[in-house]
Amino acid sequence: MNALKMCLNWKVLAGVAAVGAGLLVFAPGLAAAALPFLVLAICPLSMVFMMGAMNGMGQTSPTGATGAVGGVQQPRNRNERLAELEMQQQALANQIATLEAEDEARLERRPNAEAAAQPS
Repeated sequence: MNALKMCLNWKVLAGVAAVGAGLLVFAPGLAAAALPFLVLAICPLSMVFMMGAMNGMGQTSPTGATGAVGGVQQPRNRNERLAELEMQQQALANQIATLEAEDEARLERRPNAEAAAQPS
């Protein structure tokens, strides 16, 4: 029973049950003919959902232990990740310092430009 639970996706079962219920309500004569096809569709649809879930697991690994994802080499352990984050932090600190220096230079030029623009 546990193996059956792992094989069948609850979303697929719910979808097939909804389609079956819709057939019973809107086309009762067609429901009996469609029932075998609905039952047969459960397995392949569950496999599609399972493959999609397994594909998504490899791309969203929080530890970065999957290697190359999307053409970018991911760090393989905690120390490499920490070193990468420290480099990013330093790069951001440098960008902040550059922007602050540009801001200060702009503010120093502004009073001089305003004084030159005013008539004497």
